[in-house]
Amino acid sequence: MSVMHTWSLTPRRRSAVVSAVRALAALGAVWSCSSLLDVKNPNNVNVSDLDNPAAAPSIANGAFSAVAYAYGAIMTEYATVTDELTWIGSRDGFRELDVGTLTNPTNEFTDAAFPYVGRARWMADFAIKQLAKFDTAKTLKDRNDLARSYLYGAIIYAAIADAFNNFPIGSDMRTAAPPVGKDKMDSLYTVAIAYATDGLAKTDSTNLDLLTALLAVRARAQHAKAVWKMLHPPGPGVPYGGALVNDAGANADATTAIRLQGTDWRWRFYYSTTTVDNYIGAWVNGRQEMRIGDRYIKTSPADTLHDLINPFPVDPEMRRAAVEFKGNSATQSYGPLTALSTRELHLILAEAALATADTAGVASGFATHLNVRRVRDGLPPYDPSAPAHPRTLAMLQYERQVNLFLQNRRLQDLYRFGIRADVWQTSPPTQAVSAAGTTFPITQVELLANPYCAANPSSC
Repeated sequence: MSVMHTWSLTPRRRSAVVSAVRALAALGAVWSCSSLLDVKNPNNVNVSDLDNPAAAPSIANGAFSAVAYAYGAIMTEYATVTDELTWIGSRDGFRELDVGTLTNPTNEFTDAAFPYVGRARWMADFAIKQLAKFDTAKTLKDRNDLARSYLYGAIIYAAIADAFNNFPIGSDMRTAAPPVGKDKMDSLYTVAIAYATDGLAKTDSTNLDLLTALLAVRARAQHAKAVWKMLHPPGPGVPYGGALVNDAGANADATTAIRLQGTDWRWRFYYSTTTVDNYIGAWVNGRQEMRIGDRYIKTSPADTLHDLINPFPVDPEMRRAAVEFKGNSATQSYGPLTALSTRELHLILAEAALATADTAGVASGFATHLNVRRVRDGLPPYDPSAPAHPRTLAMLQYERQVNLFLQNRRLQDLYRFGIRADVWQTSPPTQAVSAAGTTFPITQVELLANPYCAANPSSC
């Protein structure tokens, strides 16, 4: 099934997006000048040139670049709300997020990230639309370009559903449309699942990395959709319907993807001086508005999160992730971000095993999936039957905390497991405390420009 949606592209951002499409396509053009003022940009092309099938790889690359930037942009605010990051700087907008206030549409940082997320979603859909047209006409040279465009679309749709409580989807360029609706945001996971399915149908059978990524994003979207249903409508206390997910589709995709990639596989966004920078790295490592939270790292690498079974040495995955993210003076704004991994797939399967009480000893499904990474990282295997070992739910929570660090998963885990971030304000309680499941609203930049929001504010 092919599902197609487009971004609510307001007049304020229309010209910027067209310019981005042109620049990212980078098809090139002949330029000349007869004076110092008669200069043409060699990277500036007509939008009509994007109808040329030769542009397909560049269109897909443009979507990738936009999604990569947006992924780090919204993660900056998302992780600040959680205990992954702690505000230490001077900007009050980040302090507001740190204490658990999410629903202020004028927060300068969620408002700044919103257009990047919208642009990424629009450009992923644009790439899918264009390349699918080429494919139908049998003029697409490499169908993997279309398959990876579906992957980028699936990633950004799932990320939006994780981070926002409403979002404008149906609008395109000068044609406006109302937002999806707060009670229908799980439909974005449905789009992500459909995109991954379409991408799998287009992928070359020898491209194991792309096949694995599409299976992984579909498993991740199915799992996240189940979590969304637990937490909506947002409210206090234990999540609606229980905290554990056992989704047949997610389990099947996770199992197949693991078979394709038996190693410690990660699908990541890479950044550099010649592409785009890592938005979250710039704010945390460069500007130092936030640092890694106390539950993960305190004042030195020696204080990094310790394993629940063997408190020494420090958990090697947490140390690796923290050191990599911090980087050095040359790499602090360009560190990679993980979007998908076999570690997460094993965690999905471990959670399903726990939900079905498959926890009898070290050979159980639950322990088997947790111990794949533990053995790989040189940690003692977990045995649910050992009296000295942590209980199963505590162990699942810990493994997700460590192995999904800075991957836009933590806030939903805090909500569904009834855990409060260390600096969430309780008196008076912020939304993160009083209404589990709360995420970011449509922000001011869209509220002022979208005619449907202006005419009917309650719909936004």
